Amino acid sequence: MSDRTPENQDVPTESSHHDEINPSRRRLTGAALGVSAVFTLASRPVWANQCSISGMASGNLSAPDKVTCEGCTPGYWKQCQHLDSWAATGFKPDDVFNTVFGVTQYINLRTNKPYTLLQVMGLNGNGNCVPDEEQPNCAAKPHGNAIGNMGCDPVFTNLGFHAVAALLNAAHPNVNYGYTAGELIDLFRNNLHRAAELKDSLAMLNERGCPLN
Repeated sequence: MSDRTPENQDVPTESSHHDEINPSRRRLTGAALGVSAVFTLASRPVWANQCSISGMASGNLSAPDKVTCEGCTPGYWKQCQHLDSWAATGFKPDDVFNTVFGVTQYINLRTNKPYTLLQVMGLNGNGNCVPDEEQPNCAAKPHGNAIGNMGCDPVFTNLGFHAVAALLNAAHPNVNYGYTAGELIDLFRNNLHRAAELKDSLAMLNERGCPLN
């Protein structure tokens, strides 16, 4: 009789063990995993990588304590009542997206002016590329969206929308996001050629639970 373990024996695998310890890993499927290799922070100790995509995908077990990974959605960051949360990030709603991210694609072709960070958060028309005639006024209505539909994203649907939220999450000192603002900007620029995967990865990172009021 062979002493080999039957291949179909019902025993827990290493990956399933990781999934039990880190349930967030279950969400890393499809396109998000495709970008995980380039979302690696090799210069950091292993425990500091836990909230990065590569850290979540590998289910790091060497952290000294359980880490709660966080991320606020674009819907949070573009609300009038949450614009005060931008202050701690060092970025302002009227900062120019192209300047911050070091790209050239985000230009409003109707005005021939570059979009601001807040305006890019309005580029989520999901096929409706006609901008709203009137934009919200936070002074008149302090609760609700600070930006309306600005049209379609010039690179990929909802990419800039999630990139701005990712930048603010990475820069905020009270959000355990897994990346610094500089790293996030580099990741965005280096992966524009994989826009669909990049958008899905940023969306996953931005939907891990918001610790801010």
